[in-house]
Amino acid sequence: MRMTIARCAGFAIALLAATACNDATGPETLDETLLQEAALIAADATLEDVGMMGRQFAFGVSSGPGFGGGRPGGGQPGRPGGQHGIGSALSGTRDFTFYDTADVVMDAFDELATARIEVFIEVGGEISRTDWSASIARSRTMAISGLEGENTTRIFNGSGTEEVSRRRTLESGEVAAHDMTGSFTYHDLVVPTSDQEIRYPLSGTIERLMTVVAVNGRHGDATRTFEITITFDGDDTATGTIAGETFEIDLTALPGQSPMRRGLGHRPGG
Repeated sequence: MRMTIARCAGFAIALLAATACNDATGPETLDETLLQEAALIAADATLEDVGMMGRQFAFGVSSGPGFGGGRPGGGQPGRPGGQHGIGSALSGTRDFTFYDTADVVMDAFDELATARIEVFIEVGGEISRTDWSASIARSRTMAISGLEGENTTRIFNGSGTEEVSRRRTLESGEVAAHDMTGSFTYHDLVVPTSDQEIRYPLSGTIERLMTVVAVNGRHGDATRTFEITITFDGDDTATGTIAGETFEIDLTALPGQSPMRRGLGHRPGG
């Protein structure tokens, strides 16, 4: 039996304003600009992923602000998005299928008997501010395993796709436009249950393939494709690697703060 929760309000992307800085302090070359754009979007998406994975699923509605907000066992859908985000409401759908240890579909979630959950999540929408705007569309298909019995962790595997379009106005009055498309894969992300002291993924990686297009920029149209690997080790940061460079993602970042703690032209406070 499949359960679908439609039109989930409030799914917001995190901190895309972090690069709304002027061209005087920006990177010197087009390649550096597109590299930093790709790293920022990857960091932003990681905050979404971690906030979503760190919640307890039950009956298609999860507890806590990161993914849902409804009480376990039923109720109305909550507000996906969690603490990471700028407050603009996006809409989407969530679809859950529950399996027991014999890989048979269950009619409902059971805290002890459910062994695996397959989840499909799709969100999209538009956000804007005075000097910048962004639109986002992301879909994820995930398998959550290791759930049967009393457990302290769960394991996430899966994949997804994304489209992000950013527009920001520079001090010169020029509009910097970047369109991004990509795919990503989750590899054995071990995530503590929400009642554990450690709240961040203990291990695992996310691999992203992202194509960034500069539209009608000062260098003309240009396209670059980047491979990005993000790794976790249980603390409040994740490490990203792109084009031989590393950057640190701040998994504790609050609204208005940069999702990047250091690396790739990071400027404190965005």
